[in-house]
Amino acid sequence: MAEIKKYLKQDGSIAYMFNIYLGVDPLTGKKKRTTRRGFKTAKQAKHAIAQIEIGIDKPVAKAEARKFLTFKSIYELWFDQYKNTIKEITAKRTQSLFDKHILPVLGDLNIKKIEISHCQSFVKNWAKYFKNFSTLKAYTQKIFDFAITQKLITENPMRLVIMPKRKVEIEDVKKDKFLDLQELKSFFTWAEQSCKEQEIIMFKVLASTGLRKGELQALTWDSVDFVNSTLTVSRTMITYDKKIHFTTPKTKGSNRTITIDESICLELKKWKNAQKKALFKEGVRAKNNKEQLIFCNPLGGPLDLSFLNRSLSKYKQKKLTPHSFRHTHTSLLFEAGASTKEVQIRLGHSDITTTLNIYAHVSKSHEKETAKKFANYVNNYINLE
Repeated sequence: MAEIKKYLKQDGSIAYMFNIYLGVDPLTGKKKRTTRRGFKTAKQAKHAIAQIEIGIDKPVAKAEARKFLTFKSIYELWFDQYKNTIKEITAKRTQSLFDKHILPVLGDLNIKKIEISHCQSFVKNWAKYFKNFSTLKAYTQKIFDFAITQKLITENPMRLVIMPKRKVEIEDVKKDKFLDLQELKSFFTWAEQSCKEQEIIMFKVLASTGLRKGELQALTWDSVDFVNSTLTVSRTMITYDKKIHFTTPKTKGSNRTITIDESICLELKKWKNAQKKALFKEGVRAKNNKEQLIFCNPLGGPLDLSFLNRSLSKYKQKKLTPHSFRHTHTSLLFEAGASTKEVQIRLGHSDITTTLNIYAHVSKSHEKETAKKFANYVNNYINLE
């Protein structure tokens, strides 16, 4: 029973108030209370309490409140908590995935009525047009899991979905281009003749470090330790809503300091001087090392993320993207005898499984060498016998 209290209003008159427990919110799991004030008499306050208690005690009222809980309403409750556990830019991207792909098909559905067959159909359709459809499935799954914790449903239908295999899987592998050592030499021969100085040094840093494009374009001069020949990656650059943002790297493991070749150090020193001269010609003074981007536009600001893609579109021998140089670096590391753990740390993978799954391929020359080693071993064994 709520306790009625008498209090003095600002105008000096007497009024009555109460605070009443409403039970547990079925959606959030939190205790609900409400305070009502401003009653002229204690009798009015008692009447209001009775009305509230009647509403709470009515089974019909309870059923009505829980009768039709849409997927969207549960998503909104989940997202309100989830957004506080991730970076702002990640929250915006997550929200965009739901708005564009998930809510249009599930949003208005009663979450209690969504079955496995429905989820299977949704996933099958996503797989037809969305390359990373497994991401959509994973996020949708989170909403059902949240609904379970709130005791709104008992099973997660999305967990029982059979993942379809995309028909373009083989084509995707073909698009995953990288260069063997000879092809890399040929590329830089072309670049020296066809690209500007900044583009060339950017390609060289990518090929020699395996950096992601966003990590490369977020580098400032204080990232380079010319004395110890190291490069520190502590942030990345992304584009969202047509705006450039600098944020923390992709994973915890992406924060890393790696060694760089002395020749790359020398190239960077030359570029630093050339950059100062180029900016000076534009009437721009180079910023301090903590602020000045290593690779920038003519006025010293950030390059857009399609800058290198446009440069690579001119290369006709092979279809390449900036990420191709990350694959190339990995392939050559394995070929040079680097361990999986060493490659994982250098590339900034938080999980070694990523290194094994994504970069298990080797360059063509290494593949041939492996075949030769096997043939020689077998032939020697046979000859000995």
